[in-house]
Amino acid sequence: MKISDTLKRNMFLLVFIASFMFYGVSAGLKISEQSKTPQYVYLANSFLHGKTNLVELPKSKFDLIHFEDKWYVPGGITPALLLLPFAAIFGVTFSDVLFGVFIGALNVAMMHSLLSRLMEKSNIRFWLTFLFAFGTVHWWLASVGSVWFNAQLVALLFMILFARDAIQNKPWLAGLWLGLAFLSRPPTLFSAPFYLLIILSRERTVRPFLQKLIPFAVMLIGAVAIMLTYNQLRFGNPLDFGYNYVQGTKGLTDTFTRSGGFNIQYMPCNMFVSILGIPNLNFNLIPGVNEACSHLSSINHDFGKLSRLFNPLGMSIFLTTPAFLLIFRAKLRDDLVLPAWAGITGILLPLWMYHTPGYVQFGYRYTTDFMVFLFILLGSAIKREGYLEKILIGISVIMGATGVYLMYYMTFGLVWYEMFIELARKMYHFVF
Repeated sequence: MKISDTLKRNMFLLVFIASFMFYGVSAGLKISEQSKTPQYVYLANSFLHGKTNLVELPKSKFDLIHFEDKWYVPGGITPALLLLPFAAIFGVTFSDVLFGVFIGALNVAMMHSLLSRLMEKSNIRFWLTFLFAFGTVHWWLASVGSVWFNAQLVALLFMILFARDAIQNKPWLAGLWLGLAFLSRPPTLFSAPFYLLIILSRERTVRPFLQKLIPFAVMLIGAVAIMLTYNQLRFGNPLDFGYNYVQGTKGLTDTFTRSGGFNIQYMPCNMFVSILGIPNLNFNLIPGVNEACSHLSSINHDFGKLSRLFNPLGMSIFLTTPAFLLIFRAKLRDDLVLPAWAGITGILLPLWMYHTPGYVQFGYRYTTDFMVFLFILLGSAIKREGYLEKILIGISVIMGATGVYLMYYMTFGLVWYEMFIELARKMYHFVF
């Protein structure tokens, strides 16, 4: 068998291993430790004890829910379900950073697999996979652990699976994967129009349309029922997600108390951050993120001693990943372009009405909720890897590395490269 054939057969594994190693280096010396908020590890441990509340508490109670003298983890259950075997073996000491590295590497391999089904040119697949791994917020999300970031990584994994099986006309699986994504990140549920438009474009009569819609809907209804039951068990109300009781950043909790978790008044801030958000520059040509999100004025607007330029409230996806500008080349006549735009729009609407744009972050981390659709658009838009495409991807990777550098500091209080210098110094003194 030729070496090239062997590589093709094992490409998924090779991409996974390469990504795992790179993300592992990005996680640095913290890969075997926990972040400040390893909440899903503790939730998995509680599930093993038959409880929805935490039977053991992490060192920090930040971003936990305190309700009737019990502590709960906000959000859904999918990340904790994936962590069950690790919690069973290692207990609550298992590293949520290592978990993030693993899921991140799996995402890269899954994205490469999806792109392989969508396009024939292997060189374009390589560049898009490279962009996904290192030129988006996914890089830093996969390198620092923590409760919210791991939830996004897990949701993205199932969103890629959802897109794959929706395209392949597998309604039961498409519904299952989207349901699991919803149970990690609820806004992903609103990407269902992606599948609806696909089957509408392929089925011209009612019966085959319903044969694909009903199984898909059954799986989604099941996921929603699980989420509502989970809420009922925790808070005695299926519609109560517990965000009223989160012990988090004061500026965000005050905003929630004052105007609710979802409100149309938040849209200008969220739309500006995600599309037009710029660094902290001192000029008045366009408003800054601070002005657009004045209701969050009490929150820090820089990355401390590392950078006064970038704003942790968020920045435009086109600033942190300039290659996303290429999505506007995608032609609506291509089969998956309109469904992809429908998926993006469906998710963005609730995100834009949410009370926070994603603080603390580099860029706009909620991009991961609809990231798979952006890459479907890129797959349609990029027919060759010319100079423009390579330049935009190169700049995106530089911004991705900047995100790792800044978010590592914000998560662990460490300057990324200094820990390796300190390690080398210790090794030198140990040897000599």
